[in-house]
Amino acid sequence: MNPVEFHVQLSQNDTWSMSRLHFHDYFELLLPLTSSGNIFVNDQVYPLQRGSLYLISENTLHRTIANGFHSRYVLHINRKTLSELSTPQTDLLRFTREPFRCATLKDNQPEQLIELFNTLSRNENDGSYGSDLKQISSLLELLAYMASILNVSQSSETVRNKDFLRIAPILDYIQENLTESLTLDQISANFFISKHYLCRIFKSATGFSVMEYIIHNRILRARQLLQEGVSVQQAGELSGFSDNSHFIRTFGNLTGISPGRYAKEYQSGDQIRIQKG
Repeated sequence: MNPVEFHVQLSQNDTWSMSRLHFHDYFELLLPLTSSGNIFVNDQVYPLQRGSLYLISENTLHRTIANGFHSRYVLHINRKTLSELSTPQTDLLRFTREPFRCATLKDNQPEQLIELFNTLSRNENDGSYGSDLKQISSLLELLAYMASILNVSQSSETVRNKDFLRIAPILDYIQENLTESLTLDQISANFFISKHYLCRIFKSATGFSVMEYIIHNRILRARQLLQEGVSVQQAGELSGFSDNSHFIRTFGNLTGISPGRYAKEYQSGDQIRIQKG
C-alpha cells in the first residue's frame, strides 16, 4: 500500500487573517475551537465559529478571517486518497460534491471530533512495525465520523452584512463576464459608483481586492480547461488572459506549477503532494 497522503494540524494564533484569497488541490476539513470571524467561500460569507465543522472542497476560493485568538484543527486530504480509502459501502467522496459544507455540531460531537483529531495526531507513521496501520485506522475513524455529520448537514446561513449585500451583484457580474477585459473603470461605471467606493466596499466585505478576485477566478477556470485537455494558450484566452506569457507567469505564481506541467500531471493521473504547514 502506498503511503497515505494527508496532513493534520492543530493551529493556534493570537490573530488570524489569511493575507489573500487562495485555493488548493485537496479538501480541507476545518474544526474551529474558538468562535470569532468569518469565512469567505467563492462569493458567499459564512460565520466562523466553534461548534461547527466545515468542508472546503478542492479548487474552491476561500479566505478565513478571525477576530482575536484563533485555534482550529485542520485536515488536508486529496481526492485520490479519499477514493483509495473508500469502499462500495462507504463512499468517502460523497460529502465532497459541493464546494462548501458547514455542519452545526450537536450534543457530544465537538468533544468526539477533538478526541479523534488528537488520536490521529498521536498515531504518526514513524516507520515502526504497525504504525502505518494505526495511522490509517485512526484516519478512517475520523473520516467516517465527519462524513456521517456532513452527509446530513443543511445549508449554512450566510453572513448578510451591509457591505456584502452591496457587492453581491458585482460578484455575479464578474463571474458572468470573466472572459471579458474587466477593469475597475468598467465595473464602477457599470454600477454607477466611483472606483474608490468600489474598492473600499469590496475590500471591507471580502478582505481582498477586486482584481485579486478576478485573477484567482480566471486561474481556476484555466485549471478546469486544462483538465479538459484544452491547450495552454487556449486555456489562457478562454479564461480572460489576453497575453499568454502573463497567463503562464500568473498561473505559476498562484499555483506553484506551470500550466503545461499542471496539465501533464493531471492527464497522467498524478496529484501534487499535500504540503505541511
